[in-house]
Amino acid sequence: MKILKFGGTSVGSANRIKKLVPIVKQNQSKIVVLSAISGTTNQLVLYSELITQKKYEKAQKCFESLKSDYLKLIDDLYQNEKYKTKGID
Repeated sequence: MKILKFGGTSVGSANRIKKLVPIVKQNQSKIVVLSAISGTTNQLVLYSELITQKKYEKAQKCFESLKSDYLKLIDDLYQNEKYKTKGID
């Protein structure tokens, strides 16, 4: 049994995620763990700091930026609208 963990830059773009598909599809028992895409952890830390400092307008901008990054990734990753919708959900 293998455990494969991908995160950060290895899942930082649609292209990089697509390059992982052959690895994940290998015919062997495995557990696949995906963590945050590149930059997410830093953005979440910044977001929590802004909330703690009651800088709500800046926190909202930080949140919108992160959301935008993920929506772009979904758009780049999927061609089919059904799967794009599932990704967004």
